[in-house]
Amino acid sequence: MYNYVKGIYFAKKRRNNKMANELVTWSDDFLVHNAAIDEQHKSLVKMANEFYANCQKGGILARVYFFETIKGTLRYVKTHFSTEEDIMKKANYPEYEEHKKQHEDFIIHVQEQISNFEKQINPDSAGFVKILTDWILQHIAASDKDYIPYIAKLNV
Repeated sequence: MYNYVKGIYFAKKRRNNKMANELVTWSDDFLVHNAAIDEQHKSLVKMANEFYANCQKGGILARVYFFETIKGTLRYVKTHFSTEEDIMKKANYPEYEEHKKQHEDFIIHVQEQISNFEKQINPDSAGFVKILTDWILQHIAASDKDYIPYIAKLNV
């Protein structure tokens, strides 16, 4: 069973009366019809699900996993944003600056949250992962849809 909220499919599968470890299920509704961006979006969904599943374990395992992977995940997100921004620039997307600012604000927010987490101000790794995942997927499902007509011209 799936709930569809603003373009995001949240898995509601039950296993032994527990929620599945899959936070988000990929949907073709996320496609922007650019091979590079779509593959990166799929990778982000996969990473988010793996991240969430491991952080759901709680305790020291969640903390270890969080610290081992969060900075690599952040690097991947930065790479993705760079790819997306390059394509938007080539497509002369008129809302490029606003979209880029959303990316920059997100990176700053994540870096602040990582810093807080390291200082024990925000030790809830699973909650933090959900916040990150929600933002990433809402961005894919909403903001990224706006540039589709512009980048489609590059695919012709």
